[in-house]
Amino acid sequence: MTNTIPDFGRLPKDLDSPFVLTLTMDSVKLPYEIHASEDLGRYLVASRDLSPGDFVIEESPIVFGPKAMPDPESKMPCVGCYKPIFTDVGERCSKCGWPVCSGNCPGLRDPRHHGVECHILSSRPECVLDSMAEYYRHDALLPLRCVLLQKIDPERWKQVMDMQSHMESRAPGTEAYDEADEFIVEYLMTNFISRLDGDVKTKYLPNASKELFHTICGIIDTNALEIRLSEGSELNGLYAKTSVMEHSCVPNTKHTFNIENNLNICVKVVVPILEGQHIATMYSHALWGTQARRQHLKETKYFSCKCLRCTDPTELGTYLSAMKCMGDGKETCDGIHLPEDPLDDETDWACSKCKVKVGNSQVNAIISQMGEEVDGVLMMGGAVPMLENILCRLTMFLHPNHYHLYSIKHSLVQLYGRQPSYSTEDILDKKIKMCKDLIFITKTLDPGNARLSLYNSVLHHELHAALVLKSKKVKSCLKTHEELLKEAKDAIEIALSSLSDDLGESSGRKLFSVIEGSEKEFKVFCKQNNVIF
Repeated sequence: MTNTIPDFGRLPKDLDSPFVLTLTMDSVKLPYEIHASEDLGRYLVASRDLSPGDFVIEESPIVFGPKAMPDPESKMPCVGCYKPIFTDVGERCSKCGWPVCSGNCPGLRDPRHHGVECHILSSRPECVLDSMAEYYRHDALLPLRCVLLQKIDPERWKQVMDMQSHMESRAPGTEAYDEADEFIVEYLMTNFISRLDGDVKTKYLPNASKELFHTICGIIDTNALEIRLSEGSELNGLYAKTSVMEHSCVPNTKHTFNIENNLNICVKVVVPILEGQHIATMYSHALWGTQARRQHLKETKYFSCKCLRCTDPTELGTYLSAMKCMGDGKETCDGIHLPEDPLDDETDWACSKCKVKVGNSQVNAIISQMGEEVDGVLMMGGAVPMLENILCRLTMFLHPNHYHLYSIKHSLVQLYGRQPSYSTEDILDKKIKMCKDLIFITKTLDPGNARLSLYNSVLHHELHAALVLKSKKVKSCLKTHEELLKEAKDAIEIALSSLSDDLGESSGRKLFSVIEGSEKEFKVFCKQNNVIF
């Protein structure tokens, strides 16, 4: 098998050969079968040919809980409905004292939300106004809610415990164990569990050991999916069927959440999947290079990815991690350095034209330093001169498609054409080329818009804007003028269609609204200039 998965379930102890489970529902065969092997654990394969738009899985979460907000001293999620609230003026739960949007919030009494955990949290009823991020740790609520399932919903508890925790990789002394111990386990045990009276503990938490909470933390880290809510807060949720899906750095499905319908997840096919092929999602960032993705997956999901993209030194012909060869010190070289074996963490990087090789540790040090520079410029706001300066410097060492340069160019194309000084025909031509280059990379790495739909939409929107501006500068040439506008029309239609599955999230809705406004302006412009397609 070329793909690997972070999860997920326990296999039969005497498993010697692939195990297949075909599921049916209401006498209708499901679009997937659950297979299992020693190498992969459980995973899904298509039970028939699947086409883009076909639904694979629709299910509600087993359990979910809020994540801490970026600035928890300023804003925290209500424990009942997760709406962001200002910590200095928010109300408190009358029983446990945790910040809430209102004492009448329905979620405070709902057992799926705060209703049950409140019995545990009220063992520490004192409220504070200072150091609230330390006192009210929202990241600890999901582990607590999981353990509470033992008594309130044994069936869901079994589903949670059937998931992989990777405790063999989270032993005491590891970063994952120590972090969970300090911020989750000790926090819950010291502040709440140890204070419970006997009756409450017997009723809700008969088994609440440190070891159990560590196992739950491992399950959450390995399997939880992030759910973004419309007002800015985020949840983590565990989904039984979806957790069986394996990882691929070129996923063939996309998942979305129905926030209004019990946080149901919908997994949809985005590229054709033939019968017997693996059904995969992605647990890393599609615009990271291979080494960065594989390292992230090892540290967070405890497996080494061996997918088609990871095994290809060119990353499907995008050269997203490639570096330029600097020669041997005596003669220059215009070759490029690629890893000889992308799956080997100690591999050498060999030049495509000369005999020069560079060690992996040296490459990592250079790329890491460059990444810090890029992040620094982007965090400072990334004005055009700063972005152009760092782009010029890094282009001396990196392939034009390198992921660090992608980040810079993606910011530049959103700035070019916005001011008269950056709207010359030469600048517009540069913007058009950058957009097309980035679109090629984006669509190669994510042909079904599974992970990069917003990037793809922004790039096509910016391409549209540059084409329209250029058409105004060549208006005297009717043929070129109309060709540019036809291309602009195609680009903005792709920009809108790319967001079709992202309208449930605020970022997707906002971007769609902006592009929709541009499309209306474009139609008015074409009508005024008698351009008909």
